[in-house]
Amino acid sequence: MAVTREALLKYLSKKTRADLSKIDDTTELFSSGMVDSFAMVDLLMWLEKQTGARVNPDDVSIDNLDSIERILAYAASRKR
Repeated sequence: MAVTREALLKYLSKKTRADLSKIDDTTELFSSGMVDSFAMVDLLMWLEKQTGARVNPDDVSIDNLDSIERILAYAASRKR
């Protein structure tokens, strides 16, 4: 199953209870503190469920997961 921008934003909004309506796809989520490490763990499990692929521990980085754009690109690369 493909991870869509809308599904990702809905998921993050629910988990973080943050207002993500005013962010763009390049807004730093984790570096800025908008999303915390607890939400990161939940996000990793959600991504595994959505893509059907395990998240490699080496892939857990700001480079892959710090913005909507990066998360979507990572999810697309992991999709089976």
